[in-house]
Amino acid sequence: MEGFIDPTPNKPVDAVEFLSLLDLTSVSTLLKEFYCQSWRSKHPPDAMLRLLALYKLKRYRFLTELWRQLNDKTTKQLGFKHKPSYKTVWHWLNKRLGPEGIEAIQSALLKTIDQSLKAQGIKLGEKVAGDATPIQAKRVDKEAAYNGYYKKHCYLVHSLVCATTNLTLEWLVTPGNVDEGQLMMPLLAKALFDGIKPTHAVFDNGYASYWNYEIPNLLGIKLQIGFRRRAKLSWRGKPKTLKLRFRKMVKAEKLSAMQLKGLGMQSDPDKNGLEDILCALAIAGQHEYVGAYYRNQSLTEFHNDRNGWLGCYVPMRSVVEGSHGHQKDWLDLDNLKVKGLHKARLHTALCMLSEAATACVKVQNGAFKALTSQAFLR
Repeated sequence: MEGFIDPTPNKPVDAVEFLSLLDLTSVSTLLKEFYCQSWRSKHPPDAMLRLLALYKLKRYRFLTELWRQLNDKTTKQLGFKHKPSYKTVWHWLNKRLGPEGIEAIQSALLKTIDQSLKAQGIKLGEKVAGDATPIQAKRVDKEAAYNGYYKKHCYLVHSLVCATTNLTLEWLVTPGNVDEGQLMMPLLAKALFDGIKPTHAVFDNGYASYWNYEIPNLLGIKLQIGFRRRAKLSWRGKPKTLKLRFRKMVKAEKLSAMQLKGLGMQSDPDKNGLEDILCALAIAGQHEYVGAYYRNQSLTEFHNDRNGWLGCYVPMRSVVEGSHGHQKDWLDLDNLKVKGLHKARLHTALCMLSEAATACVKVQNGAFKALTSQAFLR
């Protein structure tokens, strides 16, 4: 499109000029929903959204810095008729949107991006990687917590990242002492709810619970979780053990005749397929046994073809680690200047919004590489 320049080392682009090309027609209905009545929208909602995306792209520490930099040229490029007051910008960010509203908009932008990528044969979220990264909190912040692994008082940003595009698909923010393994299924559930259907997911050993192995595999997601040294097969996950457990569940009537009939199964485990037995055990609440089976399958694959297993696992793990590093370098994700979990969520949401807005401008103008790069926006 005329006027678009894809930012590169030799062709850096002004961030305001870049965001002026962001077409928000696809999310206009959603933006209007943040107003009870249309006449209350004193300033164009799309201009306000471009302004918020600019907040982190320019790495301003406080909203006052952003507002003070607004001049006539900037406000017009972003889509305003005149400069909004600081109170209006603050209210729009903190009261009208909040972290939940920004997350909804970011999700809508991802759907717009997904449509453009599909036309190029690129599938958003087909392969995903998840991990947590700390953001330093103030020592006096009572809602943050100390993390012994990172050795800092912090919040944790738990992210699910597309391994093809590097785009952050879902995220959650928690105090620093929350077990990251508990957040894997909520992240995947959010992705599925938003219409993202991964076929392959990668996480590190911090997510290695039987529950985490069980659900994704039952949903048809190939899951790879890193192994500790000298990891061994679990007796619970062996086919012989699973059949014995199935027989016990039938005998204890935790799998009733009616349930088995509904599943199209028989009470004799030898007359059922292994996948059917796994589903039945999951219904009976035998999650450790089902999870152990899928862990054994992955570990066997690792032992039989170590290089092949790592060849899939390592690049995807590198994507999520690189994504967090990029967000800290260029969107100031780790530069938290406020206190409280709500503010930490708002800060993170603004970073993710800026990332999605950058990618959206690029795909809308025919650029499909380095979608998350903000390094050459000045």
